[in-house]
Amino acid sequence: MRPRILPPQDDRKGNLRARHGRIWTFGLAMAITGLDQAAKLIVDATLPPDGATIGSLFDLQRVSNAGINFGLLRDHPVPILIASASVGVAFASYVALRPPLRWWPVVGFALLLGGAFGNVIDRIRMGAVFDYLNITPFVGYLNLADLAIGAGVLALVIENMRGRSLTPDKSNKPLGP
Repeated sequence: MRPRILPPQDDRKGNLRARHGRIWTFGLAMAITGLDQAAKLIVDATLPPDGATIGSLFDLQRVSNAGINFGLLRDHPVPILIASASVGVAFASYVALRPPLRWWPVVGFALLLGGAFGNVIDRIRMGAVFDYLNITPFVGYLNLADLAIGAGVLALVIENMRGRSLTPDKSNKPLGP
């Protein structure tokens, strides 16, 4: 049996394991959002006006992205803010109602939520997402929140491909072998 992050006992007023799953997921998500916002403040305060290059792999520039990936739909910032916040709230509601009980889903959902809300904060505060990092040979700038979202989706996809449920079903057993 694989180790679980949460104690197996239940209390009469609710599932203690589920409560711990919520606490860990939302706690890590808040930490990731905080790290993202701190990284953006540090980059904005210390990056020279003409940007910087670190080796041949990293290019740092201040980029304001009112759209989605690669600046698509940049002429529609309000609908993008509403859609982004709605998707974030939907994922947060899902985690609140069906909290993950194993580490990979906890980390995956936390990365996804933390990154999403980091970018939503930018959209509310500045009307656009503050991107600063281009990784060669990729095209387009991103930030720590974008990396967190990608890593979170990857963690959830890998866990699901392993045949394990991301959240408990009624029997609280994995779906696959």
